[in-house]
Amino acid sequence: MRAIYWSQILLLCLMFFPLSSVQASVMDDVSVAQISENCDKWKVSFNWSEMDAYKRSVSQGNSETGNVKTLVDTLVMTSSADAKKVLKVSVIMYSKSIASQVSSSVLMNMANDTLSKSGVCGNISLENRTIDGRPGIYASGVKCPLGNPVYAAIFPVSYHLDRPGGVLDSNALTIVLSTYDREITDRFVNSVKIEQTK
Repeated sequence: MRAIYWSQILLLCLMFFPLSSVQASVMDDVSVAQISENCDKWKVSFNWSEMDAYKRSVSQGNSETGNVKTLVDTLVMTSSADAKKVLKVSVIMYSKSIASQVSSSVLMNMANDTLSKSGVCGNISLENRTIDGRPGIYASGVKCPLGNPVYAAIFPVSYHLDRPGGVLDSNALTIVLSTYDREITDRFVNSVKIEQTK
């Protein structure tokens, strides 16, 4: 009787919770890991599927506009299976703290410019989103001529300069540009943490 009882319970469970969906849920949980990558002065941490192997590279650049110096550290992650899938994280550091550098309008303009420079020709959508605990902008569009989706996220991060006279608070912005699919991009953006290490 007990064996019959448990077999009936098992049958009811399978009816309401198919085995395939249970396995998929478990696989999703198992296949996602917290990863950290060093990007010169920064540590970039995020959730990533263990199934999506990638190659990484890091670069630095600098420029000067007026009396404001800009330094950029960039992490590039390229899919090992498909070189067209790229996720780029650029942290832009400014030598002076100016409130307008991190305003909502500036972030929106940067998101638009980032997509435009990536060949997006239309269907650009912008939305306000909290990213790494700060107000940011999430944007998406379609790249011409093949109609491939492109995603961008812009958000400020805490940054300080070590000077002989002491620590100087300044501004830094992170730009994420992704040609991965929406699921992978959203998982990255929703989990990303940018921490200054130097």
